Amino acid sequence: MNPSETIIVIRSLVPNGVAQNDGRLKPGDRLLFVNSIPLENATLDQAVQALKGAASGTVKIGVTKPLPITDSAVSATPFITQKA
Repeated sequence: MNPSETIIVIRSLVPNGVAQNDGRLKPGDRLLFVNSIPLENATLDQAVQALKGAASGTVKIGVTKPLPITDSAVSATPFITQKA
């Protein structure tokens, strides 16, 4: 895995955890930083350590949200199926 080409995407949240209960983080969000630790091009282990190592209290998390898929974008996308 090339760290200069990786992104960290939130796949799931801890059930009933702080992030899930807060409601602002969603699966599919791209993680950019935790407090002062930049995570662009970070490894998964670095991202996990940044999250686990955050001090108790307020934690600043930077994310980008995926672009929404509109009905027109879906209908304009061709689907190709192939029979085996």
